[in-house]
Amino acid sequence: MELREFAETILYGSNLTSDKLLQPGELTDQYPGTAISAPQYPTRPKELAFGVGHSNEKVEFPNQNNIRDEKQRGIVLHFFANHELLAMELMALTILRFPNAPANFRMGVAKTILEEQRHMRLYMDRMQEFNVSFGEIAVNDFFWKCLSNMNSPMDYVTKLSMTFEQANLDFSYFYMNLMKKIGDNKTAEILQTVFEEEIGHVKHGVVWFDKWRDHSQSQWQCYTNELKLPLTPARAKGISFTHKARVDAGLTTNYIDELFVFSASKGRPPDIYFFNPCCELEVARGSIGFNPTQPIQYLQEDCAPLCLFLAAKDDIVLVPRKPSLEFLQKLKLCGFDLPEWQPYVNKKINISHFTQTSFGALKPWGHSPESFGFLKDFIPLCKTKPCPVNKNLYSKIYSAELSHSIWKEFSQYKDILSEQNSLPSICSNLNSVFDAIQNHLKYSDTVVLKAPFGSAGQNMKRVHSAQLPVNDINWINRILTEHDGLVVEPWFNRVADFSSQLKIENNQVIYLGDTRLLTDNRGQYIGTLMGKKILYLEEDIVKFLYKVNFASILKQISLFVGDKLLQLGFGGPFGIDVFIFRDMNSPQGFRIKFISEINPRFTMGRVALEISKRILPGISSLWQHLRVKDIESKFQTKQNFFEKITTEFPLEINHSFKPQIKSGALFTNDALQAKNTVTILLIGQENIEKYHLLFKKECHEHP
Repeated sequence: MELREFAETILYGSNLTSDKLLQPGELTDQYPGTAISAPQYPTRPKELAFGVGHSNEKVEFPNQNNIRDEKQRGIVLHFFANHELLAMELMALTILRFPNAPANFRMGVAKTILEEQRHMRLYMDRMQEFNVSFGEIAVNDFFWKCLSNMNSPMDYVTKLSMTFEQANLDFSYFYMNLMKKIGDNKTAEILQTVFEEEIGHVKHGVVWFDKWRDHSQSQWQCYTNELKLPLTPARAKGISFTHKARVDAGLTTNYIDELFVFSASKGRPPDIYFFNPCCELEVARGSIGFNPTQPIQYLQEDCAPLCLFLAAKDDIVLVPRKPSLEFLQKLKLCGFDLPEWQPYVNKKINISHFTQTSFGALKPWGHSPESFGFLKDFIPLCKTKPCPVNKNLYSKIYSAELSHSIWKEFSQYKDILSEQNSLPSICSNLNSVFDAIQNHLKYSDTVVLKAPFGSAGQNMKRVHSAQLPVNDINWINRILTEHDGLVVEPWFNRVADFSSQLKIENNQVIYLGDTRLLTDNRGQYIGTLMGKKILYLEEDIVKFLYKVNFASILKQISLFVGDKLLQLGFGGPFGIDVFIFRDMNSPQGFRIKFISEINPRFTMGRVALEISKRILPGISSLWQHLRVKDIESKFQTKQNFFEKITTEFPLEINHSFKPQIKSGALFTNDALQAKNTVTILLIGQENIEKYHLLFKKECHEHP
């Protein structure tokens, strides 16, 4: 049979058995004919037709929880059978659209069709045994719409072979193993046949792609340049990721590594994440034009990738520089979903570089005039519009006011909450600051002065007397002028810090959990302890926490604060910092400081909470933030430190459907690129202790 006749029968034939599954015998290609235009749709039996008004019910792809049901397995195979039929029709279209393509290429496409026919027969026979008929559910035309407009054989190899069929490597391999797991060896054997032959189908495309591509660029660069929306490399992989199959198909190591970490939305409007750690100070300024110091700029560059732990795999994270491939590979192997990365330069982002035309929501670290200015082009394209910035919520004055409200609302806990005379004072002038200092010195020998805007222990000053030197008075006057107020309170003998994480969504306050914060002697954040949060606390502190049911009180008060924020129109993530302090006047020996700080934005505690989801339950972990200058002063170079940690704390991963980390150390930002801050995750109590011993040995001090 002539190749053209065979292709026409498959594309235009309406009978499944005699047309779509036609066995041509020996094929010849003596009369390729002229090129055709793509039809709107291939001709199909009525029950398998595309288009509006299809009577068959649309069914969602079965999930893994109900795959043991034979009917559900039949539906899985129905989806796969339609993929095979669609691939055959697109391959037939390729033969008819490109009669002048090399003869070996055209015959290779025909050979692929014959194997796809065998796959479809295997699926259909097994479906029948599951009492599912082909055409019983509505079929999807997405790939026909994407691929039928092919303009060249190169389009075929990039869009069909290296995208559509490459993804099928992952799907067939994954479901082959899933069927084995539930004991359906017959279906597993079918999928193994499909998997092994799909490697050859991809290889056919890769061979021709390498013949035709620009060799001044890498295989990956050429592939991404050839793809056109709505296709992206995200469509070239499935649930699992089969490295070896791709090597066997002729894809380069660089291509495989890049694809492994690539992410982009497959249709859902992505949310956009952006790390702006100075949002409080930007809000305090009230307008665009805030200029951070160089260390803060470096912090923003170094920690921008931390937004990946907040984002979903289809979301977008804006970064000053894209993280390295090696860093992303390690995260992917640990089970973290990776977002799409979009670099920006000089605080400017070009919307024309984005493939999407609509977005979900803007999710900066915190909304501010700067973030609105930076993201202004995206706002009209977002389904969810950002809430206006309420400057008061960022202010420590508001937190101080809430502390008084909490003391009144939760009077049943007066024996364990801060005493009324130790609640923060809100000052508006220099004299009121002096008065507040004198009052709080009756409670503590140290008093702390806090600027309303600032985070992580910044913009604060400790004093021991109301007789202040000129420098301190100048600082107070400057803060009163710039921030319209000052908060004064005792300096407490704090023994443990905690942070609760919540969000307001759809007018509901949702409690997400809590973490234990680690701070330095200035009160600045240096890390988070997860898992067993009482680790390394003194016994009397642990007894206090359990006796008063601290976790329950924390949640109650956090939800109370959330309701207050909701009433003010706030929406989005927020965190509440609290701490336990030693107080000999308390019947329990300790009290709880509510609120140390409200953060109406994302927080490092929230990031830690998300990271902890990839750690094996019951395993303690430490997430620590280190200054690069401290690392380099003790280890000479970041490279030395990186190699030391990697060698001393090898990762142990529990491989299941979704990998979880069991032990070891993981850098959570790109340590070798960092200029200011390195973040590292230590998993397992033994590793936490070993890590501290290492630092004592290398640094002669506790980190």
